[in-house]
Amino acid sequence: MSNKLENGRALFAYEKVSLAADHENKNYAKEYRALVRALPAMIHTNGFGAAVGFLFSKSNKKDGKGADSPHQAVLTVLSEWLKRQGMIEDPDFLMKAITEQSRDGYKRMTRETMSLVMWMKRFAEGMIEGDAESVE
Repeated sequence: MSNKLENGRALFAYEKVSLAADHENKNYAKEYRALVRALPAMIHTNGFGAAVGFLFSKSNKKDGKGADSPHQAVLTVLSEWLKRQGMIEDPDFLMKAITEQSRDGYKRMTRETMSLVMWMKRFAEGMIEGDAESVE
């Protein structure tokens, strides 16, 4: 693994978590922290596709409450990072890209996402105050 890639991953995660930490709504930041802390286990237990499906379902609520949610923010971060890494073409269609991947492509996306999410988790734990909450 390239040190440059790891540093870029860490910087990207830091910038995105900083945005959440500085959000005007402190409950948003706490929800973001709880979600990012739970995401690695969610991916490991349920799989990358199922975890992204969960984020997608929570960010696309018909009542409009999902548009500015921590779930939408995390989904956007993952999409942007995978696009930067050349793994998807259109960040707006991450779910579609996942379903079209070969087995090796899916594994590569999963590994890259886990590496990014681990950085996000570290930064969220250090930058956002909060208690251990469940993710909904």
